[in-house]
Amino acid sequence: MLWRGGSDARYVPTGHLIYALDDALFALPLDLERLEVSGGPVPLLAGFQRSVGPATNTGTAHYDVSDGGTLVHVVGITGVAQARTLVWADRNGREEAIPAPPRTYLYPRISPDGTQVALDVRDQENDIWIWSLARRTLTRLTFDPGFDRYPVWTPDGRRIAFSSQRAGAANLFWQAADGTGAAERLTENTQVQYASSVSADGATLVFDEQQTATMADIQSLALGGDRRATPLIATPFTESTGDLSRDGRWLAYRSNESGRNEVYVRPFPGVDGGRWQVSTGGGTQPLWAPNSRELFYVDLDGRIVAVPIQPGPGFTAGNPQVIVEGPYATILPGVNGRMYDVSRDGQRFLMIKGEDSAGQAAPPPQIVVVQNWFEELKRLAPVN
Repeated sequence: MLWRGGSDARYVPTGHLIYALDDALFALPLDLERLEVSGGPVPLLAGFQRSVGPATNTGTAHYDVSDGGTLVHVVGITGVAQARTLVWADRNGREEAIPAPPRTYLYPRISPDGTQVALDVRDQENDIWIWSLARRTLTRLTFDPGFDRYPVWTPDGRRIAFSSQRAGAANLFWQAADGTGAAERLTENTQVQYASSVSADGATLVFDEQQTATMADIQSLALGGDRRATPLIATPFTESTGDLSRDGRWLAYRSNESGRNEVYVRPFPGVDGGRWQVSTGGGTQPLWAPNSRELFYVDLDGRIVAVPIQPGPGFTAGNPQVIVEGPYATILPGVNGRMYDVSRDGQRFLMIKGEDSAGQAAPPPQIVVVQNWFEELKRLAPVN
């Protein structure tokens, strides 16, 4: 596996390693004799289909490449590419539809004042969009042809940080939430990076970074001064989707160190001061309640689970309790980030609902064959 959970790799005669990440294919120039890559990953195409893994966020990527340069892949509206709707769901099983048009929504993030929702939309140019809950309008925020993904609000609501491939490998940018001005680059790295959380004081951005040797690690970026990135959690296992508590004391994250995904908590910023497993029986996509007295996560059945956190100088967690059951689009093939958010009062959850969960039949998938694909590959990812 490569980069941030990449899978289904194939080496092709052009000197490239092709692999899948989410619903997209990427290429890495690879020297077989030295077993070294030169440069970062280059996006090739998006929107292909995956099968569903039973207890993970990935499934087999449906593509293959012949030695003669023919690419074949399956496209459809399942998995990442499926059109979905937005709903509010509460702890009593009540649901309220949000009148946003059906789109390929991922990773909803409610603005700090509760009036807007930033969304990763995987159609057209793969951009960040903003839904106004009051005006009921959907407005496109980013316009670059490169993939713009994983939106995160700053606590003052003025900016949205996100991951973008507009300048090569997916690095971190931010842009004014009202659409004014240009996007500003925050990091410059050959590694793939995804934003996940901003501290309540607006000083620190927590993000995932894929390392070839240690899989996905969690780092922090100082948003002022020299904007220096600092490793927080780096082990041989995969750690990702870090979320900072609103009181600034704790970092919750997902790790597979036990052999399956579980949710853990560490002190922040001194992450080596302790570690506690919060989920039981598997968990991912952690999210702190606004009052820092609860920690939510998604269990392996796709349900939202709440864990009470006791106030005090140390960390003490109570027993997990399922509070939202769905069916909602919480676990999807090829999707790794958090697929829900919580209201300012901590009582309602913004969920994504797939059309198939409403009983509508999905159109059949299609097989696409691209001949002489190596010429396009060499153009997009030149080998030095």
